[in-house]
This record gives sequence, structure tokens and C-alpha cells, in this order.
Amino acid sequence: MNTLSSPKIVNMIAALTGHRDINLLEASLLKTVDDLVAPEWSMIFHVGEDDIPEFSTSMRDGVVSVTAGPEPFAELFGSEGVSSFPIMSQAHKVLGYLLVRPSPSLSVSQQTLLSNLFRVYDNYLSVLKDSQNDRLTGLLNRHTFDDQLDRALGLIRKAYQENAAIGNKRKVGEGTGCFFMGEIDIDHFKNINDRFGHLHGDDVLVILARILQNTFRKTDLIYRFGGEEFVVIVYVDDRNDAEMTFERLRRSIEGHVFPQVGKVTVSIGITEIKETSIPVELLGRADQALYHAKTHGRNRVCFYETLLARNEIVLPDTGSEARPPAATAG
Repeated sequence: MNTLSSPKIVNMIAALTGHRDINLLEASLLKTVDDLVAPEWSMIFHVGEDDIPEFSTSMRDGVVSVTAGPEPFAELFGSEGVSSFPIMSQAHKVLGYLLVRPSPSLSVSQQTLLSNLFRVYDNYLSVLKDSQNDRLTGLLNRHTFDDQLDRALGLIRKAYQENAAIGNKRKVGEGTGCFFMGEIDIDHFKNINDRFGHLHGDDVLVILARILQNTFRKTDLIYRFGGEEFVVIVYVDDRNDAEMTFERLRRSIEGHVFPQVGKVTVSIGITEIKETSIPVELLGRADQALYHAKTHGRNRVCFYETLLARNEIVLPDTGSEARPPAATAG
């Protein structure tokens, strides 16, 4: 290990805690580990709801490249020459593991240094998660939406650029995968609160959040925008796949019996996230599709691009797409 001065270690900690995106935080952690002990490789595994560790999605997306792996977690954990460090939540729940294969083996001082680094990482991760997640539902909150959407847009632009570089004339949505954004609003939620009380209204939000998590994949981004409104960003094969995914969500919610409340339905507006999309336009398009669903019977999925092709919605005269009053439709 290289001799590290106190200012250099402080700078490393400052760099580690300078991120507001968990994927980039993981990338910074691995870089810091590399600077500290120059391992043969290091990698992060997340522990899912089924307690099975899975290789970090952020690294699969190319945020971080590793020199080896990803071998199955069970083959690496506890094997000779591999050091493991649990990633803990504030409630002392194991969220994942950092595995490091040092070359040569870590000394006692290096082990202590990495352990102390992880104390900093765990503490900061807890603060970051608390700031990014809605406290009632546990979903991502409105505050994190812009950063995450920018990252999704960056991936889309990269895909287009790579296709152009190899002379592939197919668009991202034509067999190579594409992103869509769905805006979900609970029908007549005010009536639920007025009739059953806000505590049962909160129960509806928590259960609906669980249905959302069970419907979509871990790589999809699910947000509670506030009140009874949710937004999901999904990566699927094509438009039909997106529509089927959100229709499956609508049916799951319609078929669920909510305690005390009974039946609950949602209206959903979807739009495609394109290479040239900007956040305010995406929200405007999804809102127009949602507003159409609300004003044409509720409990339905409406696709902005389909409505536009049928001349059922009109493009605004200005360059921006102002959000229609979807929430007022109830």
C-alpha cells in the first residue's frame, strides 16, 4: 500500500461523499479502495428482498468496470484470499457486500483502514437513502427524479451514438430496447381519504407502492411524486411491451382488495423517452396522456404517442408542454 498522508485520505473521503447518486457513490467507493490497497479486483453485491446477493446493477451499466467477475457470490464469499465487508443500513440491516481480492493479502493496518472507510460509507449511504426515499412508501422521491432521469437520458443518447457509429440505422425502440415513462394517479383518492380517513389512505399508498415494486424490475425506477401520484421509468423492448407492462400493473391494482377500503383503481399515462427528450416535455406528455385517461372513464392506460397519432390530443403552440391539471380530475 502506498503511504497516504492525512490530507490525501481526507480528500478521498470528500470525493466519496461528494455524490448524490448511489450508483456513482458505489463507483467512487471502488475507486477509493483501489487507491488505498490496489487490489486484484473489487466488486459490490446487493442483497435483494429474497436475501440473494446480486452483482451491482450500476457496474453492469458500465458505471464501473472490474478486472474480474462477476462470478457467483457464493463462490467468492469466504473463499481464500477474498476479504468481505458488509454494507449496513442505519437499522443494522445488511444491504450488500464489498468483496476485495487483494494482492498481496491485506495487512492488519489495511484491514483497519478499509473498515474505517466503510463506517464512513455506511453512514453516508444511510443519509443519502433517507434523502432520496419517500418515508411513507420507501420509493424514490420527487427530489431524486431529475438526476435519475438525466442518467436515463444519457444512456439513451449513448445508445443512439453507438448505433450511429456502427452504421446501425435501427432506432433504440426498434429491437434494441427503449425507455418509457409512466405517470400513475389513484382514481378518486380524495374520496378515499374523506370516507375512510387519512390513515387508511396512507395504507392504500403503501400497498400500492408494494404492488409497483412487485410489478416492475429492480432496474426500473419508481418514484412517489407526491400525494397519490407515482412515476415509473422502465426499459423494455418496444412500445407494445411498455403498454403491456403498465396494463398488467393496472389489472393488478384493480384486482387487489385493499383492507377497509376495498377496490382501488388507477389511471396511467405513458410516453416514450427519446434521444432528444428533456424532462419538462416528458412530464407534459405523460400528464396529457394521464389527463386523457382521467377524463375518458379512468381506470385505463393511455399512450401519448398513440393519442397524438389519432389526433385525440393537440400539441401546444409553445415550445414547452405545460402540465395539464391531471390531478384535479380525481
